[in-house]
Amino acid sequence: MKTWVTRDEPPDGPLGCALKAAGLEVAHEPVLLRRVLTDARTEISQLGSDDWLVLMSVYAIESVAGDVAQVPKVAVVSEASRRAAEARGFRVALVSNGGTAKSLFDELFSMAQGKTICYPRSSQATPPNAPTEIELVSFVLYETFTREYRQSIVDEVDIVAVTSASAVRAVGVVKLLYASIGSSTTTALREIGIEPWVESAQPNFDSLAQMIATQVNVSRHHRA
Repeated sequence: MKTWVTRDEPPDGPLGCALKAAGLEVAHEPVLLRRVLTDARTEISQLGSDDWLVLMSVYAIESVAGDVAQVPKVAVVSEASRRAAEARGFRVALVSNGGTAKSLFDELFSMAQGKTICYPRSSQATPPNAPTEIELVSFVLYETFTREYRQSIVDEVDIVAVTSASAVRAVGVVKLLYASIGSSTTTALREIGIEPWVESAQPNFDSLAQMIATQVNVSRHHRA
């Protein structure tokens, strides 16, 4: 069974590599494209060492100006993001337990009273409502566009791996098995009437790949 990687990543990207490491066949056909608008240097340079910088993806981590981003505390949603942030010398002080934007901000708002939170985001993300005692500075770091995909890809694969609500909307309803990276992606699937075939135990690429591989093996056993 072959898995469709819908992320905006090259053939040797992190999800594709995780799937291959789990023994799965992979087809790359991104449904989203991203374009960086700013490195956020001006905004991040206003932060002190007790303020917070929220980076929701590895792409955001790699897009911001690295020198000024080493000053504030950094909040991320996953261990993969933590590793990417620490590789750039950032001070990761919070990894969300829930692995979603909502869970991260719920945790952060209880920790950052009287501080500034800087949230450079995708054009498709919506900033949360911050408590009055917290200053939230949020702006678009990069634009995310829907990319028209080859319709023939649907006939070439068995599974579609979706890692964001944006990807779910871009793929739409097709006759494939949907593998979701986590709760917010699963919610987006259910909004268009699809129940995921599998949902990752943890919101990261390795966990998603392992979940798909496990279910593929179960399916093969049943067919045998």
